[in-house]
Formats: sequence, C-alpha cells, structure tokens
Amino acid sequence: MSSEPRPYYEFAEINDQRWSDRGGVAGDIEFYRELALEAGGLVVELGVGTGRIAIPTVQAGVERMLGLDLAEAMLTVARRKAAEAGVEERLTLQIGDMRDFTVPEPAALVTIPFRAFLHNLTTEDQLATFASAHRALRPGGRLALNVFNPSILMIAEWMQRGPDEWEELRGAMAHHEYEPSAQRSHSVQRIRDADGVEHRESIELRYVHRFELEHLLVRGGFEIEALYGDHMGAPFGETSTEIVVVARRA
Repeated sequence: MSSEPRPYYEFAEINDQRWSDRGGVAGDIEFYRELALEAGGLVVELGVGTGRIAIPTVQAGVERMLGLDLAEAMLTVARRKAAEAGVEERLTLQIGDMRDFTVPEPAALVTIPFRAFLHNLTTEDQLATFASAHRALRPGGRLALNVFNPSILMIAEWMQRGPDEWEELRGAMAHHEYEPSAQRSHSVQRIRDADGVEHRESIELRYVHRFELEHLLVRGGFEIEALYGDHMGAPFGETSTEIVVVARRA
C-alpha cells in the first residue's frame, strides 16, 4: 500500500472502473444527455474526466462536443474509450481549466456534471468558472451542473471522528475531515487496483449551499431556469442529496 495519499486523478483507470460499476449519480447521464440533444449546437463539458457522461452523450447523436479536464491521466482514458466507441471525431478532449477556457465557437450548452464545480476551492475560482462559462455561451445558452447538497448531520459526524476512524463508502474505506470556516472537505479513500494492490487517494472539495450557488450564478450573469433535488426532476427539498441547476445566460 502506498503510504502517502495521492490525488484521485492519478488513479484514472481504477476510478473509471469504480464509476462505471456504481453508475455515478443516479440519472445523471440521461439528464445531461437530454439537455445536450436539445441544445442544437456545441456542447462543452467541464471536468470531463474519463468520459463517463460525454461518450454516451455523443453516441446518442450530439454532433459537436468539447470535453475539458486538467488531468492528462483522465483524458488518456477518455480518449481510449472514445476511440473504442467510435466517437473520437465528434468528441474533442483536451486539457483545459474551467476557470479560464476558450471555445472554437459559441456554445449552446456548458455542463459541469458529477460535482466537478466543487473543485473550485475559493470564491474567486467559483466566479471565474461562471464568468468563463458565460463568455463561452451564445446568447440564451444554458449552463447545467450538480453538486452535493451539504448534510449538516454528516459533516458533524465527520468532525467527531478521530484520525484513525474510517467508514465504508461505495466499496472503499474512506476518512473525511471538514473545515467549517472554509466549507472544505478533505477525504482519503483506500482503493485497490486490478492486481489487488491498495492505494490511498485524496480529494479536496469546497461545498456550496443552495442559496450560495444561486447567488454565485446570478453574479456570473445567469438566470436560474430550474432547480431540482435529483436528476429525475424531483423538487429540491429537505431530503435532497443533490443540488441540480439549469441556468440560462442572461
């Protein structure tokens, strides 16, 4: 087992299999696929990862899609999978920062699935991401994203745990720490590769709450079109585990 945790994106092959096995967030592929099919133009996915959502979206009939990610290891897996699926000519995959990216033509839809927006660890990063998405979109274009709906009870439980306490999380052992003043979580998971070797991966996220997210979007030049508690269109409420937003470029 590796002694020091390494960033989650270095384990692209392992995580691609894990995400495929557990299916991501319920209904997210279908949700973003339908928005992309309605868009009628270039679709941009920020934090495309290994292509779990982008590839089936293009397979469904989207003609032009651009997937951006900061991790070359993730893009290597995505490119291989896109070639295997026969969609590499319609899906461009390249290194890109969601806080500052350019597009070859005005986009009809920008998406930030699978809670990738939470990688923005400061307010400046969050606003820069929405500003870049706003610039990339054509007038009236849409932005869609989903993030965790922060659970106060879960966070309180994390804060009460000792440094050696772990929990089982979707087939892996995990340890979480939370910094309330910064709204940041730091998680370490024990994962195994195809040879059974155990590794430790780390991930740091900044949580956002419902009204905070809405405020950031408005500051970024967007109008909220829809707010859901899941990807099946359930109203957002007390028991929602996700915040799913569709916004339009004002």
